[in-house]
Amino acid sequence: MQPPSRTRRRLAAGLFTILAALGGAASVGTARADTPTAREPIDDPIPGHIANGAIQLKLQTVAEGAGLTAPNWGTFAPGVPGFLYVVDQDGPLWAVHTRTGAKRKVLDTASLLVPLILAADERGFLGVAFHPSYATTGLLYTMTSERIPGTASTPNQQPNHLATVREWRVPNPTANPLTRMPLTPAASRVVLRITEPQFNHNGGALFFGTRASDRNLLYITSGDGGCADDQHGQLGLAGEGPCISHEGPGNAQRRDNLLGKILRLDPRAGGAPQIFALGFRNPFRASSDRADLGGTGQIWAADVGQNHVEEVDARIVQNGNYGWRVKEGTFQFEPNGFDLLGFASDGFPFANTPGQPAGLIDPVAQYDHDEGVATIGGFVYRGSRFPELRGTYVFGDYSDGFTSANGRVMYVREGDQANPKVRTPGVFNLVNGHINLFVLGFGEDRDGELYVLANKTGGPDGDTGAVLKLVRECTGAADCRD
Repeated sequence: MQPPSRTRRRLAAGLFTILAALGGAASVGTARADTPTAREPIDDPIPGHIANGAIQLKLQTVAEGAGLTAPNWGTFAPGVPGFLYVVDQDGPLWAVHTRTGAKRKVLDTASLLVPLILAADERGFLGVAFHPSYATTGLLYTMTSERIPGTASTPNQQPNHLATVREWRVPNPTANPLTRMPLTPAASRVVLRITEPQFNHNGGALFFGTRASDRNLLYITSGDGGCADDQHGQLGLAGEGPCISHEGPGNAQRRDNLLGKILRLDPRAGGAPQIFALGFRNPFRASSDRADLGGTGQIWAADVGQNHVEEVDARIVQNGNYGWRVKEGTFQFEPNGFDLLGFASDGFPFANTPGQPAGLIDPVAQYDHDEGVATIGGFVYRGSRFPELRGTYVFGDYSDGFTSANGRVMYVREGDQANPKVRTPGVFNLVNGHINLFVLGFGEDRDGELYVLANKTGGPDGDTGAVLKLVRECTGAADCRD
């Protein structure tokens, strides 16, 4: 662990990256009576390690480099088969042909963004969603981190930036994206702005519901505002402090702001967003289980933890409270003051209390920081290539460290009763061990097949971005990871 001053120097120099696992968990819950010492730290919450699963797949590179920097989300456009649209954190939206790997920039949000810290930022171009009627209306929506008018938007500025949802209208939307002219910012209108207190914990996922009841509703994930422990007065990773806008129980537990939530709205109706669910630290990615492909239409989310525990939340219920900052996973959390110790606060989990306190919803799967540092949400698999995987949630972890490029691709097996001292329950490697890349996001194409989005630097710099497809066996000369 490095002292905060050195941590901040490295941040300013651009050495970190997504930093998604770097701030926020706090506890005001009450431990069970049988807990030996209510506030005794649990240093290794899940001693057992993640094992390879019975299902084992490989990753074959579809596209890489040539302008691709930090891809973090992939989706499809209704009426445009054969393409995955990939969000690149430093501004571009790429149309990638899923068979040939040919790609083209179809819009560029770079001029809208705050200046990004190389290899260090959680801000940027974070999400895209195509309206279900895109084939006829040409409507799509983006999430961008934009400058507050009249400010420099540096990492230590509070408030820091505007999380902005924009609507774009594409002329002739079903035309070949490899030959069309890219959109410009003038083609967009602002749908929603959320003032973000700090530069980190931005969430940023966008997706439409897939059931008849919500297929025209846009879901948005937001982090708790940044800093650590979601508590007012905490020291900040970028040198800001005390951190603002975390009063009372913290943003994630408050219903009077939009931070630490899953939100939804009808972007065509012009109304305010509704808080769909609360109690999240940084749900960097969430998705709907594709009802159009036989799924339930329910939402799954991966919520990045603070100091010890990463979690997957399943079948998100409306008005559900998913625990932050009272709990980190199934563990209650003690913030233990306002200091930073290197990459994290000095808080700690002190009691494992599944189902308690009442009213909080526990994750369906969790793992600790012996295995990774930031969970990256994916999708419930609804494709046809791997029948044994159908209905299974696939997700990942950024890396086993902030400089090591050792990301994971995993899946959840609910009901697994492994002894956590022997093996991490319910979480399995889908691709054998680490993939020697930083995992930044996942993509899902029209047919429900899945892609892993990654790079070699860990952040929005360089030219090492890659789009990799889940396959049973690699073919041809393309790079393969197994």
